[in-house]
Amino acid sequence: MTDTSRGLWEREAESAAVAEAVEDVTQGGGGLLLVEGPAGIGKTRLLAQARAAGAEAGTQVLAARGTVLEREFAFGVVRQLFEPLLAHADPAGREALWQGPAAQARRVFATTNPAAGPAGDFAVLHGLYWLTSNTSQGHPLVLLLDDLQWCDIPSLRYLAYLLPRIEDQSILVAAALRTGEEATDERLLPQITTDPAARILRPHPLSAHATTQLLERELPGSVDPRFAAACHQATGGNPLLLRELARTLTAEGTTASAGNAALVRGLGSRAVRRLVAVRMARLPEGALALARAAAVLGDHADLTTTAPLADQDATTALEGAVALQRLQILRTEQHDHGGLRLAFIHPLVQAAVHDSIDHADLATIHHRAARLLADAGADPEQVAAHLLHTPPSGNREVVTALRTAAAAAAARGAPEGAYTYLRRALAEPPSNDQHLSVLTEAGQAAVLVDLPAAADHLQQAMDMTIDPVQRADIAATLGTTYMYMSEADRGFTVLSEAQGQLAAAQEGRRRHLQAGALAAAIWLVPGRTDIFAALPALRRLPRHDSLGGRLLDCAIASREMIGLCDPAAVSRARAALADGSLTEQANGDAALMCGWNALWYADDEQVVMDSLNAAIKQAHHHGSLSALAQAHMHRGFLWLWRGQLSEAEQDAREALHLAELAGLTMSQYYTIPLLAQILLEKGRLEQAEQTLSMADIASAPVSHIYMNLDALSQVQNRSGDHQGALKTALQAQQVCQVYDIRNPAVVGWRTEAALALHALDRTGEARQIAADELEPARRWGAPRALGRALRINGLLTGGNAGLTLLQEAVSVLKHSPARLEHAKALTDLGAVLRRTTLTGPDAREPLRRALDLATRCGATPLAETARTELAAAGGRPRHTALTGPGALTPSERRVAELAATGATNRQIAQTLFVTPKTVEVHLSAAYRKLGIATRTQLTTALTTSQ
Repeated sequence: MTDTSRGLWEREAESAAVAEAVEDVTQGGGGLLLVEGPAGIGKTRLLAQARAAGAEAGTQVLAARGTVLEREFAFGVVRQLFEPLLAHADPAGREALWQGPAAQARRVFATTNPAAGPAGDFAVLHGLYWLTSNTSQGHPLVLLLDDLQWCDIPSLRYLAYLLPRIEDQSILVAAALRTGEEATDERLLPQITTDPAARILRPHPLSAHATTQLLERELPGSVDPRFAAACHQATGGNPLLLRELARTLTAEGTTASAGNAALVRGLGSRAVRRLVAVRMARLPEGALALARAAAVLGDHADLTTTAPLADQDATTALEGAVALQRLQILRTEQHDHGGLRLAFIHPLVQAAVHDSIDHADLATIHHRAARLLADAGADPEQVAAHLLHTPPSGNREVVTALRTAAAAAAARGAPEGAYTYLRRALAEPPSNDQHLSVLTEAGQAAVLVDLPAAADHLQQAMDMTIDPVQRADIAATLGTTYMYMSEADRGFTVLSEAQGQLAAAQEGRRRHLQAGALAAAIWLVPGRTDIFAALPALRRLPRHDSLGGRLLDCAIASREMIGLCDPAAVSRARAALADGSLTEQANGDAALMCGWNALWYADDEQVVMDSLNAAIKQAHHHGSLSALAQAHMHRGFLWLWRGQLSEAEQDAREALHLAELAGLTMSQYYTIPLLAQILLEKGRLEQAEQTLSMADIASAPVSHIYMNLDALSQVQNRSGDHQGALKTALQAQQVCQVYDIRNPAVVGWRTEAALALHALDRTGEARQIAADELEPARRWGAPRALGRALRINGLLTGGNAGLTLLQEAVSVLKHSPARLEHAKALTDLGAVLRRTTLTGPDAREPLRRALDLATRCGATPLAETARTELAAAGGRPRHTALTGPGALTPSERRVAELAATGATNRQIAQTLFVTPKTVEVHLSAAYRKLGIATRTQLTTALTTSQ
């Protein structure tokens, strides 16, 4: 039955879905309810139903709406959601909301001077997530978001980060999205609206029958069927257009007779504007001016600001507001502090009023609005929102206001907003003494938003200064920016020239620039023999304990590892990363990642794991999406090679999600093959193939694809496409040659090529390729790469010589962290022993160890192979330790250890940077494996021997 009491016509299914979503959140299930459709179709009324249902069910309801004017205002929608809650909370309640990591989001809500310096965009997102989670404690939470298409980018990013984390929390996001409009961000919005758990409602136009019912309710007197049919045809059954038509007819005293049907025909797509214009024509001049001032100021404009903008005193403005409310153009709302706010009944009505303003007058009104808001102490970004709509005039005060707004946006972790304001400041233009600073600030902000624009601004800044230190600081960013734009020569030139201009006292800066150039030559730009030619001299430099000195050591170590297979890289990288200061100062820097690579490819995992954990912690408190995505991706590889496949998959998926949020294409290209390899080892071949298809290898830059090719060849070999695997492995070889990658620990293309050739009965060629990998693997000495090379050579060589190589592989890997490769070596050794001995007893022990290790790793196909071989050898699998402390994964153990100290699930979640649901899952698994039921038993159970 249609709920006409709320003006919901023919919305039974949608109303039921809204009620169900609210009911679910009261039962602990969260998610997204999305109402999608054209303007006026009834989306806002369905959100109003969600608000009413939520209030009736005892939930907290927070509401916000995106607007065209404030789409550049950083976290504008987030602030609409939470500011009333924070304002009305008592001191104790407010502090409870800011508990734990939520405090990192305080700067978002500061009206002036949010904080000194830019915030890490991820640290702010993480803080907002915990603010949301804290808000939902005690009462389920409903977040209502109207006009999602106009939501500012930082708020969209918050939603994209929030949604995957609330499925099992009492948080419902109910949002309305207007179709047919250009969205603020066409990349982030689909990440939100295509959430797998989203419930999507698409209200349809009203039928002719419902149209007649609506008109009979809205209009005085009877409604002639021919008049109703004309209205239905003119409005397409759009509820908003029908109501606007009814209001206009009522205001004009027009009856709903058959004779008046012709009046409504042909209203067309601009119906609302025409209807509003008719009603506005009846307004006194003062009310019209007030409506236009309110339209310029935006939704929920304060009457005390709107009145002076309309050149009116308070009494006149109040009279105008009453007239506008009577004609249902806007409504008045009580302000939290006792005043009145003006809100249009619908964004289309506001747009109609705004469009009635003469274009020549509009800029003047926006300029006056900016001045009024500034004088009233408004947020700098609210002032800047109006300055964006004014023409450049060389006004120094405008430049200062825009820079202040940019600093506020950067401090809130919103580089997009900061760059928008600085770009407008450059157009003003700045005075001579401001210009260099504004150019530099704009360039630094644009690096995360628009690389070509960043390069242009930074190059202009370089050209404006002769100061060597300023030039070096600009060059550090500009050089890398050019390289990411595939303008490598310009990038290296910038870095080289800036180095040469520095005095001896600036050795730390010089080495920082050298580190940037070397890191780019190693991983990003192929064929730079000139950079590599300087390596011997760089290796002879005395140690310089500065940020630049340590970064250069990381880059040198990476080159020693990748191109020379020189174990000296390990001690160099260890020293650079030793005390953790580099991670704190340069998290996300490419040279830091070079240090991680030098150690992880050496299986020297403890130092790099400590550094990665510190990087993840630092990013949660102060860092960026980019830095965190890189750290999770690197740690995912370590977990993979350790054989901790569950932890590896968790890190890989988190890295991929973060890279998608930030639009980091390169990070995605590196993370996709990581996830594919993890899925392959877990036996999810089809998912691995689907994951690799996410990376368009054919069109990817060459610097991105060697890992994708390596992973693809593994998938092809596993699926039986050996011809394809061989072709792909040889493509990987070509990319490795371009980058001079000689270390088999980095890319195992020879392994996959050899296995493919052997499967194609080309064993002689397979043996030669496998043999070629053994020498550099021995030189490098890392157990994982050497063990793999020995294993493949042993399988292909055969006989006693092959058996010896397999035994050596097991010996090399026995005490290494490379548990997955160790399990493979044990399996292959046991299989060979079974086939070459008469009784098979010698095969049983390595196969039992292989089965146990593969099972612990979660490597299902490998475990099945070991089990099959063991049965064929006449052995029975002994009990694999799937219970007791030894069966716990690293994540389960860490959660259990923290729980044993008395920490709550929420405290554990905040410490480990996971959701409370994840803690609950890990703790339940730990209880099951330990055979206990309560927290009080954890300490004893964790110390019990198996």
